[in-house]
Amino acid sequence: MRRTVIIVFCVLGMIVGIALGEAVSSISVLRWLSIGGEIGFKTPLTVDLSFLQFTIGIWCKISIGGVIGMVLFAFIGRLVTRWIKI
Repeated sequence: MRRTVIIVFCVLGMIVGIALGEAVSSISVLRWLSIGGEIGFKTPLTVDLSFLQFTIGIWCKISIGGVIGMVLFAFIGRLVTRWIKI
């Protein structure tokens, strides 16, 4: 349960960090927060077997702001798990 809470906080931290990095990218001093890259497939792979069709795709965006947010939220997640004694 403890790991699940910390993983959820890490994902939330990555989302918040990327959003903040994009929001402050117009400010020249904070532009470095939006530096990053994308990993994965932009167009998903579709397999059609006439009776079954499924689509496979994965894409991830990573930025400096996202990594900083993930680390901060991981520490917050640890504090929360200690506070609620999981």
